[in-house]
Amino acid sequence: MAAIYEKLKTMREKAGLRQGQIADYLGVTQTFISKVETGERNLTVDQLENLVNLYGYSLAAFADMEQDVHPIQFAFRAQDVSQDDLRIIAEIGKIAINSRFMARTLEESKVG
Repeated sequence: MAAIYEKLKTMREKAGLRQGQIADYLGVTQTFISKVETGERNLTVDQLENLVNLYGYSLAAFADMEQDVHPIQFAFRAQDVSQDDLRIIAEIGKIAINSRFMARTLEESKVG
């Protein structure tokens, strides 16, 4: 089972983003993100929620280390991504998370 900080680093790398981009997005320093990814510092709940939305996870799915989660895949050149782009991607992530939740709820209501 991966620690939270390991999972955050893996998700950032899979997204093709640099620590500096994540730092700018969260309004912190790159050094802070580096320390978060090594377990030396912790994110606030709001910061964590912003990141998991950006990566297309629900906070509940992220907290459940055993659950198989499927991040939203975007095709973009990471070096060209602005902070506004990241905010829009995070909003799209929230929509996708809610859509998955609604689909699961509908399926469960059909079975039950």
